[in-house]
Amino acid sequence: MILKRFLRALIFIALFVLNNLIFCSSNFILNDIKHNCIWIKHESITDTINTNKIIDFLSENKINKVFLEIYSNGEILNKKKQRVFNSQNGYFDDMYISGNDTISNRGFNPTQSDTFYTTIFNPTNYFLNKLTALDNIKVYAWMNIYKLWDKNFYPKNKNHFYYQCPECLEYDINGKSDSSIKLDKIQSLEWEGIFLSPLHPEVNKYLKNIVVQVISQNNYDGLVLDYLRYQNFFYGYNKRGLEIFEKNFQINPLDLNRGIISKYFGYEQTEIDSIQNLWDDFRISKITDFLDNINSMIIEDSLDYEILVVANDSNHKESISRWYQNWDFWLRNNLVNYVIVKNHDLDFNDFNYNIKNLSKLYSSNHYDKLIIDLNLRQDNNLTIANKILALRLQKFNNLSLYYYESYKDNINWYQPIFKTINFSINYE
Repeated sequence: MILKRFLRALIFIALFVLNNLIFCSSNFILNDIKHNCIWIKHESITDTINTNKIIDFLSENKINKVFLEIYSNGEILNKKKQRVFNSQNGYFDDMYISGNDTISNRGFNPTQSDTFYTTIFNPTNYFLNKLTALDNIKVYAWMNIYKLWDKNFYPKNKNHFYYQCPECLEYDINGKSDSSIKLDKIQSLEWEGIFLSPLHPEVNKYLKNIVVQVISQNNYDGLVLDYLRYQNFFYGYNKRGLEIFEKNFQINPLDLNRGIISKYFGYEQTEIDSIQNLWDDFRISKITDFLDNINSMIIEDSLDYEILVVANDSNHKESISRWYQNWDFWLRNNLVNYVIVKNHDLDFNDFNYNIKNLSKLYSSNHYDKLIIDLNLRQDNNLTIANKILALRLQKFNNLSLYYYESYKDNINWYQPIFKTINFSINYE
């Protein structure tokens, strides 16, 4: 079965290469990958053994950009002092020990010469220091911006922003706040988590302060801003935001949804459209304002920082209408250095269709600012390799892989993927 799948993949690759040989006028059949990026969760670097394996993995696969998880679930992740134990039962981290589970139960005996523990004051620092041994690799602080919490329990830290500003949380079109969600209950499959509202004036101030803290703690090459969006078009109705809009424009946006602003009450369609656009632009502008403030701060402080944002959809019009995420504007107005475009369609034809549309939309000067993101958890490795080949043949030379998992490294799961990324064929 494995052999058949491998042969199918080879045939697929061969067909693409032959097609390219016939029609390609360039000196190179395939573009070399310029930005070979991978996402790494913070939990992957909490012990020295795994961290050292990751360093080897990055070097072997010629990865030159790392998106390291630093801010998630409303917390900066690099503050805890941790101990990593080497016991008869292997390595383990004391941050996961609680209740009746003790270090002795895990097999740690300090009287035995072959057992010891290592204290890691800051796993992030350890990882960054190890990374200095590699050449030409950049590390970006991956931050989940407006998503505040996604666990099935309440934050244990009573100073968490979830408790500090409940009025800052998102509201849906029916006036239901995320603060009313019972976090200890089972949520729907579509539930993404608790979100902050960009409309509340305190939210962007709080998030800017978080960015300042992250920048001050470590030397990163830039920021990866994920969840720089609303949950979807059904949200964006924070009460304070509604009050501000109504004060500025003497219009209550809820009247659009209640049918008050309609032809039935004497409004022309052009008026209705104009009011709807005004309300949509207001919501969009709050995210752009945050991004603009971060840009200004970086410039004022003379920081050599790149800003990368994650686009939730490869169709920028869909991103605007559904998530109020105007990444096309950010790109064209140099508010960001790169846009990481999620193309997570499982169907290969849909995936390819999205790529073709992107290639038609952008000229070469913006084309190189797009990083195509592939989800490693959704597809098998051969399908992902085929998608990467399609990207290279269509002259996309930036890609990111979401995300690294150590067990896949142990079974060489990544091998066909990085073979496709790193091989090159040229002719004269």
